[in-house]
Amino acid sequence: MRHRPFRFLLLPLLCALALAAGAAAQTNPPIAPNIPPANPPVPSPYGGNWEVFIAGGMQFAKATTANSQPLSTTNVVSGQFGIRYHINDYNAIELRYTFAQPRQTYGSNLFVQARANEYTAAYVWTYPASGFIRPFVLGGLGFTDYTPMASQSVPGSVPERKWLLEYGGGLDLAVAKQWSIRLEYRGLFYRIPDFGLIGIAQLNHMAEPDIALVYHF
Repeated sequence: MRHRPFRFLLLPLLCALALAAGAAAQTNPPIAPNIPPANPPVPSPYGGNWEVFIAGGMQFAKATTANSQPLSTTNVVSGQFGIRYHINDYNAIELRYTFAQPRQTYGSNLFVQARANEYTAAYVWTYPASGFIRPFVLGGLGFTDYTPMASQSVPGSVPERKWLLEYGGGLDLAVAKQWSIRLEYRGLFYRIPDFGLIGIAQLNHMAEPDIALVYHF
């Protein structure tokens, strides 16, 4: 069956877009013709409203216990790709894809290494910047599809999808025309996958710091 992962994220993304557009309409009333604005906008060094980015980061999942047994996940490198659209100086929306291959160990004899495909949609609040540093914070939701790697997992492991909440923030540093470097931290709250092996539904937290190359257009 063919998956369309971002289909589940369209409704909250459209709601965020509507709210941001409403806020922009309230805070930026129309200006009468032939009357220049009191404070004309300063061109941003970052380029246009759209941006695409690629990033590399790390995933640090908190070690915990379940059914009185230790449960841990390896710290792994992740790769990311995303797009962000700036509705106005303050409000933006973002879609992001992240890939990693974490290994989860339960007790002393159960282990699963999985391909983790993470999809998120987020609202981003940015601070307008005429200089070369632009801070932002974000919050959103999404899910991760976990697919066990048969050769690296105990028999009987099955794929799972786990929903998540994300939060975070960071800085964009303009380095050239339409290019910036992004320093970012994201945190995820999610339910730990059990791959059909141990029957748990436990919440956990994962830290995901990353650095990205961003193109603005």
